[in-house]
Amino acid sequence: MAKKTITVSDLTGEEIRDEERLARIVVEEHPSITDAVTLEVLTEEVEGRFPEVEGYVRISYFPPSVSGEEPKRFVMTLEDFNNLSEEADMEAVLENAVLAQQEEEEGRRRGRRRRRGAGERRPRVDYTSSEHAGEPHRGRITDKEKEYVRENLEEVNARLARDGHRIIDPNDSDMAERYGLSGLEVYSGEHKD
Repeated sequence: MAKKTITVSDLTGEEIRDEERLARIVVEEHPSITDAVTLEVLTEEVEGRFPEVEGYVRISYFPPSVSGEEPKRFVMTLEDFNNLSEEADMEAVLENAVLAQQEEEEGRRRGRRRRRGAGERRPRVDYTSSEHAGEPHRGRITDKEKEYVRENLEEVNARLARDGHRIIDPNDSDMAERYGLSGLEVYSGEHKD
């Protein structure tokens, strides 16, 4: 028995017959959801409807820890962001902060190397676990990691998107081969006949 998968737009329900017209939107933050959600859409449904990336800044504001408040996330125009300081140029403020953070991180790395001592290695990350499967890494992708990704692709992609990593696209031939997803039917709001 053969199965045919039909992809439809999550926005309009229109069938997407041409893969070149299939686009994805990953909703990373929204008041109604806790994890990232992927929507499949037609390119013409969304193109031209998003603001220019250069024109906006997404920030997280962390009030003093004594207040007990959770961080607040904002999207603001670049112009409003640049007006946060009346005395300093925000480009210079950002450059100085980047340099300071790099120096701080380098100091931490040097400290870690000394503390570990000679012959001690960094703890290995288990890429077959639910916390790390599918994350980009230099090592070989084991059969166990491939199996976990295949069986839990939606969960893995939600975690990857939430953590700022690239998602695993089964329609990408390199990723499909890397994770053994070739011929895998992926359900993500698609209608099946």
